[in-house]
Amino acid sequence: MTSEFGAIIQIGTTMKSIAITIIGISCALLTLSCVEEEKKETDDLSIAPTVIEVTAKYNPESNQHLFDTDTDMVPAGWTTFRLVNASPMLHFLFLDHLPGDRTSKQLLSEISPIFQEAADLIAAGKADEGMGKFTELPEWFNDLIFRGGPGFVSPGRTTEATLYLEPGNYVMECYIKTADGVFHWNLGMYKDLRVTEETSSARPPENPTIEITITDEGLEVVGDVVAGKHLVAVHFAQETPALVAKDVHVVRLDDGVNIDEVAFWMDFLQPEGQISTAENPAPALFLGGVHEMPKGNTAYFKVDLAPGDYAWISEQPAADAIYSEFTVVTEANE
Repeated sequence: MTSEFGAIIQIGTTMKSIAITIIGISCALLTLSCVEEEKKETDDLSIAPTVIEVTAKYNPESNQHLFDTDTDMVPAGWTTFRLVNASPMLHFLFLDHLPGDRTSKQLLSEISPIFQEAADLIAAGKADEGMGKFTELPEWFNDLIFRGGPGFVSPGRTTEATLYLEPGNYVMECYIKTADGVFHWNLGMYKDLRVTEETSSARPPENPTIEITITDEGLEVVGDVVAGKHLVAVHFAQETPALVAKDVHVVRLDDGVNIDEVAFWMDFLQPEGQISTAENPAPALFLGGVHEMPKGNTAYFKVDLAPGDYAWISEQPAADAIYSEFTVVTEANE
């Protein structure tokens, strides 16, 4: 009887130990699950690109065109630029990646005046003399890299572009012109941006609905262009870009809009090119896009398309106009 009682006690003790062990394992698994969930949430947050919101504004009292933003430094990596056009004129945001430790001070004193003088001479009918001005650009201009940015966007609209930023000094600028031919950066529309050596863990946007490859021949578009919101991936594959390499923007072709006139207006070296006023912001409605980048890069932009006629169009010399018209007739799938 005593031995049987002892055996029962021993079995009870063993079962208790097993139960404690099971409870311990369960707690450990629960803790591990919580840690993994927290890690997943952290990872989910870390993969979103940094967002730089820039508002385009116009101050009529001082006649200043301005970029308003709280961001002047970001880590390298995938970055989203959100351009809010709160101005009565059309604008865009163009990124210059400057060589070395140069900033907007050198850009505005050594590069920009040459472009303004060239444009003024061309507008005065002295095209050859104006084009000759570009031979006066300093040697370091050859090391400046055009790194994209949100494309042409009409007043009251917002556009987003996501792209990869390498470390270095950048200038965000707009070179749309006033009625008398003055580039907007000459009236205050520029901002410095420092991209640090630290690289974010952000990933590029996924599942684009439309993909456009830019080549020497033009724009190769793949995807169903239906009504609704789209993520457009733009692959830069141009082998021999000129001074103005190809990019892509979206323009709505409402009744009375002539696409060839739009292409002519987009040529900034034309006397009337890229002149935007409150009374006549542009010859058509622009919905965004992305500016030129070096070969091998991919950038993304968002666009919301209602039924109607449109064109993908590149900012090019008028004689080499590049565009692809399309019509949106159906609703996007939910």
